[in-house]
Amino acid sequence: MALGLNVAADMFSSTNYKVNHPVMFVGDYSSSTSFALQAVMGQPGIGTSTSSSFGAQFGFLYFPFASSPVITGTAGPGKVDLSWTSSVGVLGWNIAAYETGYSAVSSAGPYIFENVGNVTSATVDELSNGTAYYFLVRALDAFGISVASSTVISATPAAAPPGGGGGGGGGGGGGGGGGGGTTQIIIKGVAYPDAEIYVLKDGSLSGQIFADAGGNWIKTISVNAGIYTFTVYAVDKDEVRSISTSFTTSIALGQTVTISDIVIPPTIVSDKSEVRQGNPIKFYGSSYPNSVVNVIINSNQTISDKAAVDKLGLWVYDLNSGLLEKGEHASKGQTLTQSNVASIFSNTIGFIVGDKDSPFNKPSLPGACNKNGDINNDGRVNLVDFSILMYFWNQRQPKNKCADVNQDGIVNIYDFSIMLYWWTG
Repeated sequence: MALGLNVAADMFSSTNYKVNHPVMFVGDYSSSTSFALQAVMGQPGIGTSTSSSFGAQFGFLYFPFASSPVITGTAGPGKVDLSWTSSVGVLGWNIAAYETGYSAVSSAGPYIFENVGNVTSATVDELSNGTAYYFLVRALDAFGISVASSTVISATPAAAPPGGGGGGGGGGGGGGGGGGGTTQIIIKGVAYPDAEIYVLKDGSLSGQIFADAGGNWIKTISVNAGIYTFTVYAVDKDEVRSISTSFTTSIALGQTVTISDIVIPPTIVSDKSEVRQGNPIKFYGSSYPNSVVNVIINSNQTISDKAAVDKLGLWVYDLNSGLLEKGEHASKGQTLTQSNVASIFSNTIGFIVGDKDSPFNKPSLPGACNKNGDINNDGRVNLVDFSILMYFWNQRQPKNKCADVNQDGIVNIYDFSIMLYWWTG
């Protein structure tokens, strides 16, 4: 039996392109400034993009992944010995080599990189004693493209101590335990003015602090030697929570590890869950003062724009919905500081361009919460309901009680699972 199937493989090099209605297997790599993949049919496809905006609609798209190497450093005279754990690639990525990077300027760079091959240790030498350096390691695929990066660590080379005074002393045992310092991590970054900052260590709350009036914050945590995953998120003055930023690092006994330049992503809210086509819709939230928020509107034609953040940490972006087709859309934001350090993207907020204006987070009638995840009571379970669910994520007794779909007192993965089961789109 013969099957008449059309199979195509194309390499695109334009700066702006779309792949519409591929028939069978899909695997695309893009470095364009705008990339969209639509209507994937059949087997899920690997989609990889380094574009500034990426859209995927109506298909089953999955992405390759590479774990982040965990780096440690030991300072010596004019050098720092680096070692790291192996990065593991899945779903299409294979790690072929590593490159080390160092900077004497700041943790944000610029960095000088060197490809050291497929090894898990290297020495950076010809460094100046007494100067603080910043180091990171990047995992490279077979094409020399960076697919994963470690966190940044700091180390200061120091001259060897002078020889010790005439030999002596024979034995002299022990005393003092080697003078090891405190084992701790210092985490610092920027958020929103007076924001409440939560720091978790391996999933458990490790500290709760407030950013200052300028949005700056710092947290010192004493730990035992080991490898830890830290998670940081913020809650702004309107009690809107940011998405979490996580990183894994190794801390040696007696070592102080400093993780800096953590930029908490902006919070994002819209004034409407549905907007009448042609009417304006507003997106707003909190960000680091005097920074810029890169706003992305995911649609058939992706819109990328910027919103200025005022000195109070507030940003607003007005969108003319007449630029969008009717249907479901989504928006997200990314903070870019004045020193060009970027956050990860915020959570994604969904909205509909339709025939009427509906305020965002419109609660259902009292006592009329649906049990299928239709939080805004519009007869559909879709991206708008998901956005409302994420707004109240992990909250106990949320103000919109319909976000707690199974009514167990907390908005969590069980409510999300129910929503997925009844999803209508």
